[in-house]
Amino acid sequence: MGFPDVLALEVSEALRILKQAGYTCEVTATEPPKSKGVPQEGSITEYVVRQRELDNNKAEIITVRRYRKGGVQDGSENQ
Repeated sequence: MGFPDVLALEVSEALRILKQAGYTCEVTATEPPKSKGVPQEGSITEYVVRQRELDNNKAEIITVRRYRKGGVQDGSENQ
């Protein structure tokens, strides 16, 4: 089995897939530059934007945090 492709998945799903494939994972979270150090409102969703296979069944994933205002209903964002 090759290294799983987890790009663009939510971090919880990506970690589950990597664990099932036998990898331990190091996660680094990032935020857009305009959001760093500024308190954000709304629900946080974290997505994988970069992945890398390391030695000894280890993986590194880089995530970005997205803040959504309001709720999401029927695939559209309510504000």
